[in-house]
Amino acid sequence: MNLIKMPKTARLPRKFFNSALWSLMGTVVPMFAALAAVPWLMRYMGQERLGVLSLVWVVIGYFSFLDMGLGRAVTVAVAAARAGGQRAVADEIHVLGSASVLLMVVGVVMAAVLGICVAIWGTPFKLSSTALVAEVHLALLWTLPSLPLLLLSSALRGHLEGVGAFRALNMLRIPTGILLVVGPCLTALFSPSLVWACLGIFLVRVLHLLVLWALVAAEIGHGMTTMPAALLRHSTLSWLRRLLSFGGWVTVSNVVGPVIVYVDRFVIGATLAASSVAVYAVPFDMVSRLPVLVAALCSVLLPELARLSSLAAATDPGALHQAHQLVRRSSIFSAAVVAFLVVLGGVAAPWALTLWLGADFAQQSATLTQILLLAFGVNAVAQIPFTALQAVGKVRAVALLHSAELIPYALLVFFAISRLGLVGAAWAWLLRSIVDYGVLAWMWHKQSQSPPTGIKF
Repeated sequence: MNLIKMPKTARLPRKFFNSALWSLMGTVVPMFAALAAVPWLMRYMGQERLGVLSLVWVVIGYFSFLDMGLGRAVTVAVAAARAGGQRAVADEIHVLGSASVLLMVVGVVMAAVLGICVAIWGTPFKLSSTALVAEVHLALLWTLPSLPLLLLSSALRGHLEGVGAFRALNMLRIPTGILLVVGPCLTALFSPSLVWACLGIFLVRVLHLLVLWALVAAEIGHGMTTMPAALLRHSTLSWLRRLLSFGGWVTVSNVVGPVIVYVDRFVIGATLAASSVAVYAVPFDMVSRLPVLVAALCSVLLPELARLSSLAAATDPGALHQAHQLVRRSSIFSAAVVAFLVVLGGVAAPWALTLWLGADFAQQSATLTQILLLAFGVNAVAQIPFTALQAVGKVRAVALLHSAELIPYALLVFFAISRLGLVGAAWAWLLRSIVDYGVLAWMWHKQSQSPPTGIKF
């Protein structure tokens, strides 16, 4: 029996829904695996080593912005190239080759630069034990080779998303995500050394890339050994410029977005007290997972909308109606699911926080949690028009919107905290989410009234 009965206008096509479900599993299952691994790693590695390992994961994840938005650009370009159902067309190989070569070069160069920095200046972490310095130093050197693998994987993953291979992609992503935490857990059994943990993570990245490589090679009709030459041969500056014109604006959003997310914490730390940051950050980090549900849907929505947009601009005016219906149904479906979870979470928040962190902490953060739940609910649904605009090539407008929000939001946070304390920060985040969603929805409405032009590469 379904807890939420969707109206017919909110129901998504079965194939689309199944792809979104696979995408959600690919995100959520590794997340739970990471949470389950923390007590084990704490026991066998110790708090300080676990802290360093967590920072290594964060740093490597942050440097993924060096893909310059090319992963998403590849997804959109490949989906547009296959709009008519063609397989391995020339444009598609040009797209993948140009992006892959650049990302591999950038990854190798950045890994070398960071390696030289570590060799000259040592570890960037403050360690309580001098005995750990050499260990962390070597562990970092084993971590850096993962960077080019991560960037190249972004292009290959973008291709598989562009052709709609979400089941195969996430059947790989789920075990990879689990192995990335299981590896350090296993190495910790015989040695708590970070070197072995980072070596295990590197080997998992290598295995992940090899399987991705095999999947893409089969998709474009090449062997694993012949694909490197094919990608090099088809990489061109003209195609690279086209991809970067799209990916560069995506990067702006990717860089500005985290600044907007964390600016309130710095304001709280500067105007109130460092201890107040924890009272705000714990519920914030907890409810900030809510948009993951819609993000899974959006990963499938992006290539499908790019395909329909290209069809509408070329030979099939009916594809435009399908695109608008898909966005509408995705919005209604997302809003219904998110609203249910926000209400449920808001009612359960005081009890859950008391059980988890104690009555004192719950008293301080229950109201914050309820407001932030509502804010992230709005933020989650806003991903639909955000993705739709990117799918039709309006990345510049979206990036400029997010850039324009940064300073007014920072000022709003400052004044809200000065007047209302921590609750003011939560209300400021809610107001920004509402404005952001309203502008994105208006931009998509205006775009949908214009004649279809398709994505330009």
